[in-house]
Amino acid sequence: RLMNYAAIEWLPPELDLNGITATQIFAKLYSVFQMDIKCGNLFFSGTKVGYRPGIEPDGMGYESVFWHLIQKKEVSGERVPDYPRAKKLPWFKPTIENYQDHRVRAWDYQEAQKKKGVRTYIWLEPLDYLIILKRTILQKSNKEVMNIITTFHIDKIPYREKIRNKWRNRIIEYT
Repeated sequence: RLMNYAAIEWLPPELDLNGITATQIFAKLYSVFQMDIKCGNLFFSGTKVGYRPGIEPDGMGYESVFWHLIQKKEVSGERVPDYPRAKKLPWFKPTIENYQDHRVRAWDYQEAQKKKGVRTYIWLEPLDYLIILKRTILQKSNKEVMNIITTFHIDKIPYREKIRNKWRNRIIEYT
């Protein structure tokens, strides 16, 4: 069912995180985060992509948003490394920049929980890679930014169906 990433000419390979320590893994991932996201001058449909500032307590000095891009929440509430998601971190920037590619679906969806508001989904469907952003107005400058919420590697059919339903019930599609 899944396409090979090499079939998508603008997509880099996944990171190889084998045979190195956890500290080395996080450093390797953080270098991608710095290059592509922190200093990446990244835009989605003409709007700057950014993130809420803030360092994660006990997060080795790394930003909270960085951990959201490479970890998942266990049933216990504890966040743990999610290697299938983390290995795809190099896909974040090119997927956003290529949202008009026919293999990417990008849309706004009004979340059921009103406090979540409208979120933007960018789904590289053939490879089950999902990015979630939220349009925000910065209070100080009144500028609009797309704040990073999280990413997912979709590995369960019920979750894929949930995302398809959000696609079916989209407010707008970005083409």
